[in-house]
Amino acid sequence: MSDEAIELLVIGNSTPEIEAYLDHLRNSGFAAHAIQIEHYADLLGKTLKAHRDLDILIYTVESDELGSGQLFAVLSAINPTLPVIAVAETIDEVQRIELMHNGAADLILLKEYSHITQAILREYKHLRAVRRLQHVERQFLEAEERCNALTENSRDAIAYVHEGMHVTANRAYLELFGLAGEDEIDGLPIMDMIAPSEHKSFKKLLRQLSADAGHNAELKTKCLRGDGKEFNAELHFTPASIEGEPCTQVVIHDQSVSREVEEKLRLLSTQDVQTGLYNRQYFLSLLDDETRDQCNRGRNQQTLFYVTLDNFSEIRNKTGIKASDTLLLEIARLLKGALGREDMLARFGDHTFTFLAPGSDAGTVSKRAKKICKAVAKHTYSNGDKSLKPTCSIGIAFTSNEISSGHEFVTLAYNACETARNEGPNLFSLATEKTNNETTESASEADLSHLIRFALDNDLFQLVFQPIVSLHGDTRENYAVTLRLMDEKQEEIQPDHFMNQAALMGKTQEIDRWVIRRAIAELSNQRKQGQKINFFINISGASLEDDSLLLYICDCLRDYEAKGPWVTFQCRDSDARSHMQHLEKLSDGLKKIKCKLCIDHFGLAKKPEAILSGNLPLDYVQFAPSFLDGLSENQDKQDTLNQLNELIQSQNIKTIASGVEEASNLAILWTIGVNYIRGYFIQEPTQTINYDFPGE
Repeated sequence: MSDEAIELLVIGNSTPEIEAYLDHLRNSGFAAHAIQIEHYADLLGKTLKAHRDLDILIYTVESDELGSGQLFAVLSAINPTLPVIAVAETIDEVQRIELMHNGAADLILLKEYSHITQAILREYKHLRAVRRLQHVERQFLEAEERCNALTENSRDAIAYVHEGMHVTANRAYLELFGLAGEDEIDGLPIMDMIAPSEHKSFKKLLRQLSADAGHNAELKTKCLRGDGKEFNAELHFTPASIEGEPCTQVVIHDQSVSREVEEKLRLLSTQDVQTGLYNRQYFLSLLDDETRDQCNRGRNQQTLFYVTLDNFSEIRNKTGIKASDTLLLEIARLLKGALGREDMLARFGDHTFTFLAPGSDAGTVSKRAKKICKAVAKHTYSNGDKSLKPTCSIGIAFTSNEISSGHEFVTLAYNACETARNEGPNLFSLATEKTNNETTESASEADLSHLIRFALDNDLFQLVFQPIVSLHGDTRENYAVTLRLMDEKQEEIQPDHFMNQAALMGKTQEIDRWVIRRAIAELSNQRKQGQKINFFINISGASLEDDSLLLYICDCLRDYEAKGPWVTFQCRDSDARSHMQHLEKLSDGLKKIKCKLCIDHFGLAKKPEAILSGNLPLDYVQFAPSFLDGLSENQDKQDTLNQLNELIQSQNIKTIASGVEEASNLAILWTIGVNYIRGYFIQEPTQTINYDFPGE
């Protein structure tokens, strides 16, 4: 008997019939287990989610509770590879053809246990072969992608050579020899990288490698940089292949830079790359040590300054990312000039600086804060014909035995900074005592304005991701990106609780930009790890009015080496209609960089189809979630959805049904022909990107 048990899911059928299936399988040498459920779509969906290891589904077709359309719609969304064997008391040939056309492997008479057993064994054998093949293919692709990723991101200089000529090389290799891109390396002789005095010995090694394809070798020699300077190097040669063709991998270790690299790595772990100051993580660890020492041993008091640029977002919107980054460098230099030898300065947030200084004399501290405020107020930032004056607010807190962590220390200083910001630009405020921070309370009790500003300054927002799954075999891995606000306890606050307040504060554009930048950064990171995912990113009506948004998107794509086709930007139907001219202008630009466009919450307007007749190059339309409320009992709503879906798809636009929470709606959506579904029935939004999309 086989060690592996066949896991059956039986829909309908009586217990004696199921026992007969199991007995026949055991007599054939296979252990088997069965789960029996009734003909209900919701129950089927829950069972498929709870039991991912099912091998065969046996479906009784006579019941009216769960039609074959519903069955295959649910399977398509959750487990499309699960084989289905249909059984019936009578066989209708038309019914057999329809079932097999939908995806059933067979239709067999209910009591023909031997026939059913052979069909189960046949499908199980085929399923195991498919699983083994998919496993091997995944392992191969993962190994290849890991190899490529490791090669590309390796600090070692790596190239692939065939018959003495370069085929490809990683970034470190190109930088080592001063080459601009891969087009300069393709077909270039490796001999050109070797110092002339070493050519004789190197030719000898190349002949050995050519004679023996499996030969490994090491060589210490002198290499030649693009500027003609020589350097000592150690070369390692190993057999490899690219796209099935044999070649040789060459790894070059520059012997002169190992100490330099170690020092750079040390600096990267503690410094902000852009400003050269301490980074947030390292500064917080210093604060943790300081507060711990204060609590345990009562060390000399320290003062924490929290300095934020009040109008930085406005400056960035007017001047762009590159120019505003230059301003940050100027402010960093200004702060460095105002600090003493023992002060520790860090870039704590996007436009926030913190520094820790010895002493706690209020008079001395106030003089320093005034000096910084005046220096910032006098500073004029020029960008071409534009001159802008940055303003700042400073919060000041002192160590005490009541503060037990770096986060508490920063929060105290931040609260003081908010007090200064509310009173006017270029002012400071002292935190005289530790108070209960409103941001640590629940969202209903907290001051949302305060919490939103704090989140923007300190990255307390969080991205979550929800899969968008095809109902018709499309294997593309799409995720909708949504936003959550985190309080100081890292507790999640839903968008409905804070986005209206953000709009009243005029912070919607800034939040949109935060999402766009962080989402593209995460997307690029996932792509570099071999994931073939795409993101749907929301844009508010306020951001549609921002003429510099397209340039910001281009900057983000360039900064994170991401590609336009990976991103779909979506906006609500109501926002699109009220900002149509702005959206048309933005969509033209998005089309040029190959980003896609989606209209969300579609179908609620009096004439929903009107937006389709405009000049928008739409790729997707996402129906409003309210369409799915009572859809299975409302024929008028089904007819409306069917008509809209046909109209949209006739214009070569894909459709998405959002808010899918019940399996009973899947058959209707599947029958209507909706392309994709999204909702809690599939998966709730999560911080991880790990949904198991159906394979090809």
